[in-house]
Amino acid sequence: MGSFNRLSIALSIESQYHPKVMTLAPHSSVSIPPPSAKILDVDDVEKFVSMRGYLSPIFPTTDDNLANEDFRAWVVLFGAMCISFTTSGYMSIWGVFQAHYEQNILKDSSPSSIAWIGSIQQSCLYIPTLIFTRLLDMGYFRIMLTSASFVFIASTFLVAQCHTYWQFLLCQGVLTGVTAGAFTGPVTAVLSQTFIRRRGLALGLYAAGSSMGGTILPIITRLLLPVIGFPWTMRVLASIIMFGLLLGNLTIKQQRSSSIVKGHLLDFSLRQSKIFLLYCSASFLIYLGYYTFTTYIAASAISVGAPLSFSFYLVSICNACSGLSRITSGFIADKLGAMNIMIPATCLSVIIYYIWPFASSQLGLIFLSILYGVSIGPFASLVSRPVLDLGRKDQLGQRVGILMSMVGISMLIGTPTSGAINTSQGSIAMGFFAGSMMLFGVILMAIVQYIFGKQYNSTAGV
Repeated sequence: MGSFNRLSIALSIESQYHPKVMTLAPHSSVSIPPPSAKILDVDDVEKFVSMRGYLSPIFPTTDDNLANEDFRAWVVLFGAMCISFTTSGYMSIWGVFQAHYEQNILKDSSPSSIAWIGSIQQSCLYIPTLIFTRLLDMGYFRIMLTSASFVFIASTFLVAQCHTYWQFLLCQGVLTGVTAGAFTGPVTAVLSQTFIRRRGLALGLYAAGSSMGGTILPIITRLLLPVIGFPWTMRVLASIIMFGLLLGNLTIKQQRSSSIVKGHLLDFSLRQSKIFLLYCSASFLIYLGYYTFTTYIAASAISVGAPLSFSFYLVSICNACSGLSRITSGFIADKLGAMNIMIPATCLSVIIYYIWPFASSQLGLIFLSILYGVSIGPFASLVSRPVLDLGRKDQLGQRVGILMSMVGISMLIGTPTSGAINTSQGSIAMGFFAGSMMLFGVILMAIVQYIFGKQYNSTAGV
């Protein structure tokens, strides 16, 4: 369908809701806008009607366009959830490895030194996505996905053979982290290209895959470690990862060939988009405090006299509640909008951080873990959703990559900063620091929502 005809149909549909935008020419299927109407280019119309929720009638489904979200689209989502379960889910069980290394293999290393393995692993999950998502835009998704799968599986098998600190740092910290980054941003972008009307639900289910992995894999690891030992436990985990990545590689493909662009590997033109950079800054601040609760809730429980086994289950409770929240928030976001869900939910996280230092009972900690899991779910699943509407579709992967890279830097420095504050100033200062960072991020996000709303109303002619 030609660009002019697509634009005409889009304006015809919009006339049913805003008659001032255009007028219909008698006895003609082409819509002619009045002289005072603003003539939009095709990218503007695509973004506008996408926000209205009726993109699929304008752009018919083809082999490269799954806007109707048929069975093939749900197969892609299934593969994405398998990848999320085996990569992000595996990396979220670092707390189990931290405790095991401190007591066994790396007992001669300090806990803070061991913690850097997990911190580097988590940050590398996001920092390199700027490059990986640009490669997605350039059409290298398939070769990138396959290569990263081989390296991720090999590095997980190699962890079973590690004996020294630098070996664990290289295999479990750097290699698994960097290769996981090849999945996170590009798969998010592919899902966003595949789903239009149910995009929020799709991203929520994708994020829920990570929570499922973060809930199930720690239990498997703790059950196997005392029975078959560390090397064979790692081999079992690597086999599960291999199976999940195999399913992902067989089911995921880049849907829209029209989104493939040519150009330099790094394109810095997006720095001119102030609203996009403001949203990235908001996400950066929120992630400064995001992982503080799940990292230190176990230590907080032990400090008030709770047994070690109980403190472990607080993390599982939080992850399980977060998984349920990610699914439901994705569904609701398709009706109400992503930021309309993320802003109030993150405000609840802020309140929990301010209350957390004063919780002194096991029941209170369970209650806070449930609430925090529910409150962080929307942000975890929808953080990339607003980015999709803040620029051209041919820069979708790059926008996701810039956001994820900033998030990775925030994750690298956020939790260690909270830990340093806890050591020097106490738990109250730590809770207030994490909560305040998230509060500042929510304020910036509300500003982005206000600006974007004004631009939307201007485009709609209301």
